[in-house]
Amino acid sequence: MLGRIRLAPWRLKLAAIAGLIIVTGLLYGLNLLSPVTRNPDVEIKRVVIPAGMTARQIAQLLEEEGIIKSSSAFHILSRLTSASGRMQAGVYDMAPNEAPKHLLERLYSGDTVDLAVRVTIPEGYTIKQIAQVLAEKQIVGQEEFLDYVKSAPLPYDFLEAAVAEREPERRLEGYLFPDTYHFVPGSSAAEVVQAMTNRFKQVIEPLLPAEVLQGGQLTDLPVPLTLDQIIILASIVEKEAVVDGERPTIAGVFYNRLQINQRLQSCATVQYILEKPKPILSDAEMAIDSPYNTYVNDGLPIGPVANPGGASIRAVLDPEDTPYYYFVAKEDGSGEHVFSKTFAEHQAAIRSIRQSK
Repeated sequence: MLGRIRLAPWRLKLAAIAGLIIVTGLLYGLNLLSPVTRNPDVEIKRVVIPAGMTARQIAQLLEEEGIIKSSSAFHILSRLTSASGRMQAGVYDMAPNEAPKHLLERLYSGDTVDLAVRVTIPEGYTIKQIAQVLAEKQIVGQEEFLDYVKSAPLPYDFLEAAVAEREPERRLEGYLFPDTYHFVPGSSAAEVVQAMTNRFKQVIEPLLPAEVLQGGQLTDLPVPLTLDQIIILASIVEKEAVVDGERPTIAGVFYNRLQINQRLQSCATVQYILEKPKPILSDAEMAIDSPYNTYVNDGLPIGPVANPGGASIRAVLDPEDTPYYYFVAKEDGSGEHVFSKTFAEHQAAIRSIRQSK
């Protein structure tokens, strides 16, 4: 029989010391990977992880915020669990009583906070008015938005030729679809504009044939129109109409005028070029030399005077076949208009409205 192998005392001591070091190291590592505190009543912190941040940088940020004990241990854990490089940017609510492993799982799955704010852009708002709403909701700065729209992509490439002669800040007028959106405060102007032009495409594409969406004319209208011209006319209808039921009638009036080369004489086109809208326009204002002013120019204005909603666009695509060439607001709070066939009837309607006040 072989005798037992007996280790020298110094070897036993060395093995014991090594084991102690290993155990101590493991315990220390486990401690570093344990929550900062076990206290359930801790303050939840909102942590922003920017796009492009590395796993090491994320670990350092969490340590600085007091969410974890050790950035080094957290980074090593992320590498061991293959989470490194897969953590998602965003806004997170985190607490120091969460285990690092759980934090990693949340970062990996993108368990972010929904910070989206409900933003309603009313029909008929101009780009400037939209910029003001977005700034008030702290979605994007007013100047940043107005600066971006000067060179922002249009919904369709063929529209570049149509907007070439317009002032840069008005390029996208008519194509930022008015609707209710959900935006995160601090969004970029590009994100907001893309959402609104995408919505425009979602609404317009089911209404028009492919050839019009590629730059052609819609020929089955009372007057053939391109997409840009449809939106221009819809924007005027949007600003003139208050009652939805009158939109097709108002569209019909403008078509009648276009057919006989009679100027549209829409107050909305003058209001658009004024610094501030006015309840009553003066003769001088109606004579302003502007490619938007339909009192001094034939046909449609050079561009939309607002961002029309779906009802006004549909009214232009399906106008009422009407005998009217004139209309005037009743001014009785109803939002309705009196429609007339002749200028004499129109003048009589104006006198009647004034006398009833």
